[in-house]
Amino acid sequence: MKISVYILLCFFTITASASIDINQLRKDYVASVKSSAKTDELCEKLEAVKNPDALIMAYLGSVQAVKAKHAWNPVNKMAFLKKGFAILNKAVEKDPNHIEIRFLRYSLQYYVPAFLGYSNNLEADKDKIVQLVKNSERTQLKVPANVLNNIVKFMLESKKCNAQEQAILKKAIT
Repeated sequence: MKISVYILLCFFTITASASIDINQLRKDYVASVKSSAKTDELCEKLEAVKNPDALIMAYLGSVQAVKAKHAWNPVNKMAFLKKGFAILNKAVEKDPNHIEIRFLRYSLQYYVPAFLGYSNNLEADKDKIVQLVKNSERTQLKVPANVLNNIVKFMLESKKCNAQEQAILKKAIT
């Protein structure tokens, strides 16, 4: 009896994680930046995932941080940022060579005012993203071509990359 309950719980855990369509998650995340309701909906969906992989964890942290954008109370804004970046940092620790995870943290740090103290990894994430693009085959980067193109375009538009880094990034655009 205990074994069958355990197997059933394992099945639901695997199913919950597997039920996240990563392409839809990416679209929902972009929509969450513009919509408080979408942010809350996506946050609930991701919080329900048991034993999330590093990428799901990164999106959860990112959505938590985006909640700060929609909050009007400064105390809540800071609480959302703190919680979001804590989760996001754990995702980076879990898979430090995943370009999309690094990019999620980079992009949030880029938009959050530096004086709040959440931009400590901006340079390290930029360097890691450039290194991954330079030293990895496209298939090793664990992202589809369109996602890689969007990452590279954002990096170039951020004006945080020097000429050598820009040249490396431009080679990755298809």
